[in-house]
Amino acid sequence: FRRVLFRSVPTSASLLGCKAKPTIPGTEIPDTEDNRQIISVLERYRTSFVSRDAASVLAATHPTYLDTAGTDDPSDDTTYNELGPLLRRRLSQLDSVRFTMDYLEIHVTGDRAVCRVWIDASFRFKPLLDGYGEPRDQPTYNRIQDFAEFELVREGDNWLVVRGI
Repeated sequence: FRRVLFRSVPTSASLLGCKAKPTIPGTEIPDTEDNRQIISVLERYRTSFVSRDAASVLAATHPTYLDTAGTDDPSDDTTYNELGPLLRRRLSQLDSVRFTMDYLEIHVTGDRAVCRVWIDASFRFKPLLDGYGEPRDQPTYNRIQDFAEFELVREGDNWLVVRGI
């Protein structure tokens, strides 16, 4: 009885004749020029990270970049000037990277945007040696699965990351 009842009830979309707005393929994000540009910048960041190219990752950021690491303690903040050396050091420690992002939401307000993503990444680290040339105890593998937010600012015709890397 339930099966017949549910099959006979038309959906609200079919009742109204609504057509969904176009979305960027593989996402539920509306297909707009700004949204395409924002995803393009974040994809360049992601692929640069996978190839361990610190200079290209840095090229996706704005000079006002500031990440507070989610705390009120300024000692763990990362500024644009600190980001380059930090990326070079951390990326040089990686042996392999797998990094995907699912784009969930983009909100654009004027020349600012916030993009929410789901990150699924795994990293294998190169062995680190202690002062005697012996392998240091450390995890050799790390996996991250979490939501993240990137904030971007429009500069001219480009979007650049100001928080979130």
